Amino acid sequence: MLLCIAPLLSVILSIAFENSPEKILFLNVKPNFYTGIWTTFGIAAALFTGLLAAIDYAIRKELTITLFGMTLFISAILDSYYLLILNENVGIEQLSGSLYFIWWINRMFYSLTLLIGTFVYLKIKSKNLRTPEQKRKIIWRTAIICLLAGLGCVFLISNTSAILQQKLVFDQMVQIDLFSFLPLIFLFVWAAVYLPKFMLRFHSVFSKLLSLSIAPLFLAQLFMALSTNAFDTYFNAAHYLRFISYLVPLAGIILNYIATVRNEQKIITKLDLEVKEKQMLTASLLEREALLANAEKISRLGSWEFDIKSNAYKWSDELYRIYGFTENNFQPTYAIADKVVAPEYRQKLNKELTNAVRNKSTFAVEHQIVQPNGIKRYVLNQGYFANKDNKLVGTVQDITELKEATLKLRNNETLLREGEAVSHNGSWEWHSNNEYMLWSDEMFNIHGYLPHSTIVTANSYFSFVHPEDRKMLRDICLGAKNNRSSFKANYRIIRPNGDVRYVATTARLRHDEAGNGYAYLGNTQDVTQLKEAQRLLEEKINELNISNKDLEQFAYVASHDLQEPLRKIRAFGERLKTGFEHQITAEGQDYINRMQNAAERMQTLIDDLLAFSKVSREAKEFHPVNLAQLLQKVIHDLDYTIESTNAQLVITVSETVDGIAAQLAQVFQNIISNSLKFVKPNVQPVIHISSQTMLGSAIPASGLTPSLNYCVIKITDNGIGFDESYAGKIFDLFQRLHARTEYKGTGIGLAICKKIIENHAGQIFAKSKEGEGASFFIVLPLKPRL
Repeated sequence: MLLCIAPLLSVILSIAFENSPEKILFLNVKPNFYTGIWTTFGIAAALFTGLLAAIDYAIRKELTITLFGMTLFISAILDSYYLLILNENVGIEQLSGSLYFIWWINRMFYSLTLLIGTFVYLKIKSKNLRTPEQKRKIIWRTAIICLLAGLGCVFLISNTSAILQQKLVFDQMVQIDLFSFLPLIFLFVWAAVYLPKFMLRFHSVFSKLLSLSIAPLFLAQLFMALSTNAFDTYFNAAHYLRFISYLVPLAGIILNYIATVRNEQKIITKLDLEVKEKQMLTASLLEREALLANAEKISRLGSWEFDIKSNAYKWSDELYRIYGFTENNFQPTYAIADKVVAPEYRQKLNKELTNAVRNKSTFAVEHQIVQPNGIKRYVLNQGYFANKDNKLVGTVQDITELKEATLKLRNNETLLREGEAVSHNGSWEWHSNNEYMLWSDEMFNIHGYLPHSTIVTANSYFSFVHPEDRKMLRDICLGAKNNRSSFKANYRIIRPNGDVRYVATTARLRHDEAGNGYAYLGNTQDVTQLKEAQRLLEEKINELNISNKDLEQFAYVASHDLQEPLRKIRAFGERLKTGFEHQITAEGQDYINRMQNAAERMQTLIDDLLAFSKVSREAKEFHPVNLAQLLQKVIHDLDYTIESTNAQLVITVSETVDGIAAQLAQVFQNIISNSLKFVKPNVQPVIHISSQTMLGSAIPASGLTPSLNYCVIKITDNGIGFDESYAGKIFDLFQRLHARTEYKGTGIGLAICKKIIENHAGQIFAKSKEGEGASFFIVLPLKPRL
C-alpha cells in the first residue's frame, strides 16, 4: 500500500516545482526520463518473472504461476517495443497519441489474458491436472494462445497511425472515451469474480499476492486516465504503478519458492523422521521376526500359507525342521505338503481344509506326519481361511511329546484308578474358594455311590459320617482349618444301604501359588478289613499272651520242678556208685554211669533252654559297652579252659558300642568256647580277635543300613573247621555237626548268639573250610536304631 501511495509524492512535488517533471533534485532531465526508468524496471521484472515461472514449472509442474509468467513475459516484449518508441527523437505532441494507444494495447492484453486464462483454468477439471502429460498439454496450449495474442497486439501496435485516425472519428461521435475503461472493466471482472475462486482452488502464497496486484493495476489505469499530457506527473505515476504491478507477481514467485523450499525442508525433515521411524520399525520387525523364530523353535511351532489362486505354498523355517527337512532352500508345493502327511490321515486333513475354504472358517486337526527318515511325529495343524487374500493360513505344532505324555498320563490315570480300586483307596481335593469337593471314582465307591452320581460339598460330607463320629471329625477339620495345618482322622461312614465302614483319612495342606487361598489334598482308605484283621490280631495277641504265661509257668516248672528230680537222680546215682561199688556188678556200674550222663545232659539242656528264653524276654536297655574290657572279662572266666588247652589268644579290639553287656559277653563266651572245643589233635589252639569300623554299604551282609556305621568283629581259629555248606544251619536250635560222643553240647549255644546279635540290630555269620579252622563275623551298629 505504501508503494501504491508513493506516486502522490510526485504529484505534490510537481505542484511545489510549478508542475515541472523535468526537474529532479533541482536538476533538469529529459521529459521521458521517469517513464523510461519505470518502463525499463517493469520490463526487467516481467522478464525475470517469466523466467522464474518457467523454472518453477520445470521443477514443480505448477500451472498457475506459469500462466502469469507467460503473460508477463509477452507483456515485457510489448513494453520493450513501447520503450523503443519512447527513445525516438520526436516531439511530445507526436508521441502522445501513440504512447497512449500502445499503453492501452498492453493493458488490454494483460487484463484479457488474466481474465480469460483464469476463467479457462477454473473450468479445467482436477482429473485433467493429475499427470505430467496432462499439465504439459495445457501449458503448450496456453503458450500458443498467449503467443498468438501477443502477435495480434504487435500487429495492432504496428498499425497505430491508422487505428488512431479511426479513433478520432469515433471520439467525435462519442463524448466518452470507452477504450480507456475497457482494461478497467476486465480487471474489475477478474478481481471481483474469478480471482477469489482462483485463490480457493489454487491455494498458494503466489495466489494470495495476486490480490495485492489489483491496487497498482487499478491505480495505474486511473492515473493514465487523469494524465492530460505525455510525461506529466500522472503519466509517470501510471508507469510507476505498472512497474509495481509487475513486481508483485515476481515477489509472489520468490515468496512461493521460499515457502516451497521451507515446505520441502519440512517434508525432508518429516521424511527423515519417517525414514528413521521406518528404520526403527524395520529393526523392531527384525527383532520380532527373530523373537518369533526363536518362539517357533522353542515351541516347535511352524507356520504356513497356501495361495488358492496361484497354488503356491510358503513354509517358515521351523516348519521345514518339523517336517524333517535339513535344508529350506526349495519351494514347497502341494504335492510335498500332502506327501509329508501320513497316508491314513490325508483324507481327514484334506476334508478339514476343504471345509475351511468352502465355509470361510477356521480348522484344527491332529494328524501324523512322516519325515524323510521314516520317523512319525504327531502334529496339531490349525488355522483359518483369509477371505480377503484368498489364502489358507495355518500353524503346525509338533505335539509328539505332549501326545506321548497324554497317553502316559491316561495310562497312569487308569493304573491309579485300578490301584485305588484294588486298595480301596480314594483321593479328593477341596479348595477354600470352591464350595464343592473333587472326588476320584474310588471315593464314590467307598461311600457306596456310583462315580459322579452325587455332588459333595465340605458341609454335606458330614451326612455320610456315622452320627457318633461327626463331632469328632468336625473338631479335627475345624482345628486344621483354623491352624492351616494337615490332619488325620479315623472314623466311620454309613453307606446308602446301611453298611457301616471304617475309613482313615489323611489330608495335606497346600497353599495356592497365586495367593488366592489354600487347598486340602486328601486320601481316604476303606480300612474295614484292616479293622477286622486288627481285631483278629488282638485276639491272637491275647491268645499269645496266655500262651506266654503258660510258657513262663513251664519255665518256672523247668527251672524248679524238673531240675529237682534231676538233682536227686544224680545224687542217688552218685551214692550207689560210691557206697555200693563192690556190691554192684560191672554191668550195673555201666547202667549207673549212663544214667548219670543222661541226667547231666538233661540238666545242661534245661539250662540252655532257659538261657535262650531269657534272651528273648529280656528288656532292651542299651548302654555303652567297651568291647576290649568285655573280652578281658570273658577270657578271665575261661581261664581254666584256656590253660588246659594251652591256647593262644591275640586280641586287637578297641571299639565301644551301645548294647547289653551281659548278652554280648555270652556271645563272645560261646564262640570262644567253641573254638577251644573244636581243636585239632596235637595242635596248639590259636584264636585271633580283631575289629574295625565300616559303613553298612561296605559290609557283604544283607539287612544293614548303608549309611550307618558298624563295628565288625572277626573271631578266627585254627581248629577243625566245618563244611561251609552248613554255615547257615549252625545258628539254628539243636543243630549239631558232630556226634555227642565226639564233642559235648546241646546245639543251642550258637542259636543264643544269633538271637542276641539280632536283638542288637546286627548280623552274625561264619566262613570256614573243613580242616582249616573257622571265622565268625559279628556286625554290631555303634548306635542301633531300634
